[in-house]
Amino acid sequence: MSVNAPPQQSEAARIDETLAADFRNAMRRLASGVALVTTADAGGARYGIAMTALMSLSMEPPSLLLAINRNASLCEPLLARGLFGINILARAHQAPCHAFVTAPAAERFGHGDWTTHASGIPLLESALAGLVCRVDKAEPFGSHMVIRGLVDYVALDPSSDALIYLDGHYGGMTADE
Repeated sequence: MSVNAPPQQSEAARIDETLAADFRNAMRRLASGVALVTTADAGGARYGIAMTALMSLSMEPPSLLLAINRNASLCEPLLARGLFGINILARAHQAPCHAFVTAPAAERFGHGDWTTHASGIPLLESALAGLVCRVDKAEPFGSHMVIRGLVDYVALDPSSDALIYLDGHYGGMTADE
């Protein structure tokens, strides 16, 4: 036995790593709409991330759920402010989406036609839908914070097709496809 040999990994740890990788690959195969989730702090600094981990929860009251990685730059400011925007993207929004995935936080809002809602929350003017929500409940689960949001405002622009994410690629889809 070598003194420099790496420690043996337990069978359970290997299974967990395999399961996590397989699960990640399985979820990449689930076609999803894409949204930019945004907030701003009291001083006006803006934060945002692109995400697919979003779903409607109830129509009465209008509400949704989202899951944000607790290490994401958006998580702490969103929870501190208690308000956030959901910008549902059209196919034409690949550039702002790419910026929110790859650019440093300070450069993300340099792409797209951004406006500021009366609440101070940044919204993408040309989004298929722009929502302003307030945090109703936030609970940690694993690596993420699961947030229940109550919808306070909705703006709609149904004039274009939706941006879809599937297996690491973006595409589009219209309602009649």
